[in-house]
Amino acid sequence: MSIYFWGVIISIIIYMAVGLYAGRQVKDANDYYVSGRNAPTFLITGTLIASMLSVNGFMGDQGWCYTGNITSLVLLNSMCACGYVFGPLVFGRYLRRSECTTMPEYFGVRYHDRKIRRVAGIITIISLTAYLLACITGVGILIQELTGLPHELTLFLAWLCFTVFTFYSGSKGVVLTDTLMFLVFLFGVILAGPVIFKAQGGIGELLTNLMNNPAAPQGLLDYHGNIAGTGAKDVFGAVMYAVTMGIIWLITVAVSPWQAGRNLMAKSEHVTFRSGAVAAICTVVFLLFLNLQSVAVLNLNGALEDPQRVLIWASFEVLPKLIGTLMLAGITAAGLSSASTFLSVIGFSVTSDIIDRKFNSEAEKLKHSRIMMLTVGILALVLAYLGMGGVRVISWFASTIIAASWVVPGVGGIVCKKLSATGARWAMISGFLGFVIPKCLVGLGISPFAGVFVNFLDPFFIGIYLSLFFALIGTKLHQAGTEEMEYHQKLMILPEKEKVVSEYKQDLRYGYILIIAGVITTLVLLFGWALPYNGII
Repeated sequence: MSIYFWGVIISIIIYMAVGLYAGRQVKDANDYYVSGRNAPTFLITGTLIASMLSVNGFMGDQGWCYTGNITSLVLLNSMCACGYVFGPLVFGRYLRRSECTTMPEYFGVRYHDRKIRRVAGIITIISLTAYLLACITGVGILIQELTGLPHELTLFLAWLCFTVFTFYSGSKGVVLTDTLMFLVFLFGVILAGPVIFKAQGGIGELLTNLMNNPAAPQGLLDYHGNIAGTGAKDVFGAVMYAVTMGIIWLITVAVSPWQAGRNLMAKSEHVTFRSGAVAAICTVVFLLFLNLQSVAVLNLNGALEDPQRVLIWASFEVLPKLIGTLMLAGITAAGLSSASTFLSVIGFSVTSDIIDRKFNSEAEKLKHSRIMMLTVGILALVLAYLGMGGVRVISWFASTIIAASWVVPGVGGIVCKKLSATGARWAMISGFLGFVIPKCLVGLGISPFAGVFVNFLDPFFIGIYLSLFFALIGTKLHQAGTEEMEYHQKLMILPEKEKVVSEYKQDLRYGYILIIAGVITTLVLLFGWALPYNGII
């Protein structure tokens, strides 16, 4: 076995040990579900980025960059980062005030309606099972690269790794292991970048080398990227694809259970703002640095058979063994961290939101949650054996389900006190079906739907349009009751413990850092890419 293999194995053992240690600190359901509601900025930031980036960020998205769509991804990530600012301000802090343990529970309490809680729980299970499938597939591929073991066995090993510590420790373990894994892949990428850039001629020659590289994909450096890579037929369609996915990810990080749900674990509302600012910076700056490494590999090897393995190839062939091992451990960490997050949310949601059952004790409730995790995890493992699709395709499909279904009842329930339980429930169901049905028609290539549902008629937008329409109709037919209006008013009250002037001053510092990072990134892209590429300087 190589140093790469043992490096990844040791890192996995450490993650499991930390998770098991955290499990020993779990005293009640509050610890297991929301980590005691006392997580600081550092831990919330770590779990946000780790659960967001996933194995898709290191494999699926990097393969997309390698095949010519780095500009599409830069635009997409910039819009996605806005969700980390938008989310805490208009949704996350109110979610935290509810003191619920799951996102579906919040919907049930906000609208005083058990039905919408169950609907939200079902959508959560469908979306996160798909995400779990992507994580198992991606980590399985990496383990296969390291060991040469059969694909079926590596999928099982991937599933076993994240199931062990998540099953035992719940959110308390997930938050700690997520942050640890975030640090691993952060340092792995930071150390790998200079080596990869130097191997292809230096960071200063990257743009010139790509412009003169006959193996570079068409449109790689253009603002619209590789048109074929977006599935579009023209420039407008390619840009619209990136914009659409950017909006989807913006909404996803703002209202999804594995992102916005982290607000339930935060020590204070100020933590939600600060961690959102840091997460936004990482989404733009860190991922841009990572994406540039993937396209730099084009100057070293422009003919990879499986583009999603671009960073794995670089780890073996370009990086020194120690840094390569750290990079591979980071990719593994990205997959395991997201998988543990998805698995924990699934178990919590099935137990608390879908099954209407009174438990005799908290111990019985925790036992049931663990059984549900195991059951759904095995289902995702079976789907992985069936080979249900690529990592990026599955991940992006799963994110769109949540975005189309939850944005209207989620954000609408904060900005509009008159949105009723019926309107919110109808909005959630119509957003889900309005996306899934057209998406299936497009995916199956059924004419004329495959050519109609594009751009502003993308299945995602169809879901949003229907969600808004049925929210209005449902609210018109069945207006919000007294309980719903009173609860909305309660959410608008700022808790006394949050009214500390010094805390707001610290929030401002994070805001200024976010602005400065945005300005610097813009100038780097402008003078290091756009202007020289177009022959202006």
